[in-house]
Amino acid sequence: MAGTGAQTVVEMLQAYGVRHVFGVPGDTSMPLYEALYHARATIQHIMARDERAAAFMADVYARLSGRPGVCEAPSGAGASYLLPGLAEANASSIPLIALTSDIPLSGEGRHVLTELDQAALFRAVTRWCAVVKRADKIPETMRKAFRMATTGRGGAVQITLPHDVLLEDVGPAAVYAEPACQAYPAYRTRPEPTAAAEAARLLLKAQRPVIVAGGGVVISRAWDELTALAELLTAPVGTSINGLGSIAATHPLSLGVVGGNGARPYANRVVAEADLVLFVGCKADSVTTNNWTLPPADGSVTVIQVDVDPAEIGNAYPTAVGLVGDARLALIDLLEALRAQAGDVLRPKRERLAEIEGMAAAWWAAQAGKMHSAAQPIKPQRVMQALRQVLPPQTVIVADAGTPTPFTAAFYPTPAGRQVIIPRALGGLGYALPGVVGAKLARPEAPVVGLMGDGSFGMSAGEMETIARLGLPVTLLQFNNGTFGWIKALQHLFYEGHYFSVDFRAETDHAAIAQGFGLRGVRVDDPAALEPVLREALRSEQATFIDVITEPEVTELPPVDKWLRAAGMEV
Repeated sequence: MAGTGAQTVVEMLQAYGVRHVFGVPGDTSMPLYEALYHARATIQHIMARDERAAAFMADVYARLSGRPGVCEAPSGAGASYLLPGLAEANASSIPLIALTSDIPLSGEGRHVLTELDQAALFRAVTRWCAVVKRADKIPETMRKAFRMATTGRGGAVQITLPHDVLLEDVGPAAVYAEPACQAYPAYRTRPEPTAAAEAARLLLKAQRPVIVAGGGVVISRAWDELTALAELLTAPVGTSINGLGSIAATHPLSLGVVGGNGARPYANRVVAEADLVLFVGCKADSVTTNNWTLPPADGSVTVIQVDVDPAEIGNAYPTAVGLVGDARLALIDLLEALRAQAGDVLRPKRERLAEIEGMAAAWWAAQAGKMHSAAQPIKPQRVMQALRQVLPPQTVIVADAGTPTPFTAAFYPTPAGRQVIIPRALGGLGYALPGVVGAKLARPEAPVVGLMGDGSFGMSAGEMETIARLGLPVTLLQFNNGTFGWIKALQHLFYEGHYFSVDFRAETDHAAIAQGFGLRGVRVDDPAALEPVLREALRSEQATFIDVITEPEVTELPPVDKWLRAAGMEV
């Protein structure tokens, strides 16, 4: 098939079944845009207002669709603005493919406007990156990009496409896709059988086993297998924040999130009392393990680890058994090994179930006053209660780092599956507002809700124009506490209340700003209005922005272990 380099890029995207490309136009991208124009019947280009937002949109789209997300940007500043999105996706093992145009190869080293060493720029935040210097190399480069993004521990990849390469004529080219890499995870692998057998032996020997599930379980779509394993062993399950959805939060064995951010204190106590911890698709990072104290890293607790990346096995803990492979296949093998060794011996440990249920019931009872509080400013727990009451189970929530994270993690009953998305690799603000665009395009049938603080709003407000332009009926809910609340809480707890450069102008009318962009804008300062406003937003065919005046973290501490300890509260 003959054509230009740009046409070949688009033909490769079509071969991989790409339906959406998120990006921002620029001078060097014009050949690519011309090719996308002629392919608009099969590929929808989503123009964002900022390249960072385009990458966030593609990230969320990938998480929810099960297919690689694709974003693009022009040379120079445009390429550099992609970095936060690629870094978040790559560290979270989310397949993201970034196409960046560049100055012509003929101008290298001659100070052409926007000249930048893109390979050096992206190397630190991608799994793989490449510069295409001949148009006939585009097909094989893109095949490798999709393969690298979707196999093993997937992640972000980036391809630099010089302007003259995009214009170059291509003779007959091998334009075809690897079908397995149109979705992820591709080419799943399974662990050694002996590892599964030994892990089963240790699990059967343990008296108080606990499972800690990470994002790898959700990426692998292994929530059914993980739930079956928990039930077989009567083992409580805690998750990382990225692992939300590994088991339904309403399951009797679910502990919710564990660790330093968003954990209910009893969940951390259960992990602390375990004699064996099984990490599945979890990097055992500082937050999930509360700085490697849950469990302790001194070898006193038996640790089994399942991960697709062999480099993660034993990285944070002395590991009795490592199972290297796809989480779903590893759990299938582990279930078979347990049944082969235990036969019909395993029975539900009713006292263990009663223990977990009792602790959970006591915690929820202790929170009831705040969840139903009529206080003003509105308590964040009251906001979460309204969401619990109003949102249907299939709702997709995209929540920002900061205020929404710990309250969503602790108070929202996440169903099994990928329903709640929070950027936890880098924890950048400004993710949720553009993220709802990718969410709605990936799951148009589902209600989509974005949760953010007013700090995040200031970083991505321009994408409300994108939402309005596309006519996406999404709901945005802002925790408006007039400050960078997370940072102010740190200053309050650990820096003697020396508040510095954290407070916003209180008179800002965020709802009016949303109206200016074409959304319905509603301000809520009475908690009694929360549920009616949310119900109306879900019924509306128009995007709605709800500005909720909430109590800041300084006076209403979220469930963050270190903060609760510093304040002398029970953990």
